[in-house]
Amino acid sequence: MHKKLVRFGKEIAKQFAISFFFSSLVIVTVYFTFYNKIDTYLSLANMVTIEEKDIKREEISFDSVKKTLVHYPYYGEKWGTIKIPDINVEAPLYNGDSLDIIKYGVGKYTGSYFPGEGGSIVLAAHNSKQHFGYLYQLKEGAKIIIEANYGTFTYELKSTKIIHYQDTSQFPIQSDKEILMMYTCYPSFQVGFKTQRYVVYAELVGEEHGEI
Repeated sequence: MHKKLVRFGKEIAKQFAISFFFSSLVIVTVYFTFYNKIDTYLSLANMVTIEEKDIKREEISFDSVKKTLVHYPYYGEKWGTIKIPDINVEAPLYNGDSLDIIKYGVGKYTGSYFPGEGGSIVLAAHNSKQHFGYLYQLKEGAKIIIEANYGTFTYELKSTKIIHYQDTSQFPIQSDKEILMMYTCYPSFQVGFKTQRYVVYAELVGEEHGEI
């Protein structure tokens, strides 16, 4: 009787181990198969939550006398469009430059100014073809147009630079001159982590206020 109980116990343990192994295998397979989709859905859900706030607040507006925004966009909110004709770029602009935000377009560093405020503007984007992948092809004099919710601002490229990704000194935030700084990973289209950044510096040459 004792031997039968031992054999029975061993059989139960064996079946449990097999079931646990296959269950774990299924869970791991599903996770790695749908990880990117799950991550995307969660990101989209987060952005939807942010956009829902827009319904309950005042529109982004600009005080042209004080040269400052009256109502600022929320973190993660779309506030305009950037156009770079020479490299066929037309992409949405978001407030914030986290990796989650720049999946969807171009992000503005929250510690920098907005167009029209007279200070430094820092924009970041992936080096994909539809975003900043072709920044390196731009020549001096190229035009960069930002169509914000409160006006249109045109910048002219003055210089470019390749820097180390940790060299934040190349993005000076100043309040006395409107300089647009845009950067992306470099070399463009290269797979994997890159330690260099391609930076474009442009100056404001024209602005028109009013809703677009």
